[in-house]
Amino acid sequence: MQNTPGFVATLLALTLSCTQAAGAVSASQMTLGDIVDVAVLRQQQPGGGIPYQASSWLATSPSLGVSYLDSDESNGTDETELSLNLPFKSGYAREVDRELRALSEDITAAEQLRRRLYYSGLIRETLWAMRLANTREGYARKKVELLEGLVARQQTLYSARASSRYGLLLVRQELSQSKAEQQAFAWEASNWLNQYSRISGQNLAPADIAESPPPTELDYAQHPDVRLLNLNWQRQQRLIAAGSAKTSPVNVALSAKRLDNRQLNENQYGVAVDIPLTVFDIASESTRSEWQQASRDYWQLHDELQLDLKRNWEKLQAEKEHLQERQALLDDTVATSADLLSETRMLFKLNEIPYEFWMRRILGDIDSQSDAAINRLLIEQNKARIRQTAGIPL
Repeated sequence: MQNTPGFVATLLALTLSCTQAAGAVSASQMTLGDIVDVAVLRQQQPGGGIPYQASSWLATSPSLGVSYLDSDESNGTDETELSLNLPFKSGYAREVDRELRALSEDITAAEQLRRRLYYSGLIRETLWAMRLANTREGYARKKVELLEGLVARQQTLYSARASSRYGLLLVRQELSQSKAEQQAFAWEASNWLNQYSRISGQNLAPADIAESPPPTELDYAQHPDVRLLNLNWQRQQRLIAAGSAKTSPVNVALSAKRLDNRQLNENQYGVAVDIPLTVFDIASESTRSEWQQASRDYWQLHDELQLDLKRNWEKLQAEKEHLQERQALLDDTVATSADLLSETRMLFKLNEIPYEFWMRRILGDIDSQSDAAINRLLIEQNKARIRQTAGIPL
């Protein structure tokens, strides 16, 4: 699929343009790679051919020269001359052209990979943020459903004079807080879905967004941003070389001259060749200065990019260790909370603990489950971010 992203993206776009229901089903079954293909296609740059046509042999446009000399002597000679000047590229200039054409193809491929990585990053962030918000909303909804049942139960007990109004107000307060949390998480999930739709054009997120384990080491040289920077630096060097004295053209002039006087009329034909001696490799000070400035700019960008990638990589690796250690503690907390909830329920039935303590224990158990589930998602999100930092697109 990566070898033919344009074809696959076009096919997917045509498929998704069927009915709305069928489009929703197909969107939920799309892979992450399919979504990136569609996103890149939606933001496709306008086409159009290159407005300039390069010549393989001529350095610039040919020139035509015409001259006429009229003698002021009665026996003088009038001269008429026509010349065609052809500036041919030197062998070095043609070599630079070949290198520039090859670099142009490499840069085009590298730019396509960079764009794919860029949209992969946007899709990764929106999908995982949406999944986290949906999960939080789900556990908040679970608390709301539980508390609605408790409110109905306390209302019945209060109406029957079997419970105080305090218990009813307490559950109502918890219900209002849980509904507010649920609404906030639902709004957050909806907001992320809207952002995802703007990027991908899809209204439904894929069911499976987990990715394979990331690499253990960061390979700077293979990162799309680093590769594109290096290719552009090579191109800049070739462009500077293309403007140097070594690429001076070989000028060939084809001449035709006519001499007119009273004794005779004569036609002369000739050729002149002007060959620059580039073996001395003499460069102008402006060329040297341009190369030095371009080199400084490249190394500044190179160092900043490498440092930024290294900093993000180390930060994500530290986050990975923290999340894994935290997950072990949270899993233990969930197991302990389940046992504790069972004991609390039994004590409540025996009237050995107050109603408020029992209710808090139930809500605390849901929070423990929520924390463990969210942390598991954060671990998967961390994997996706590490792959993004490593320069691996979806």
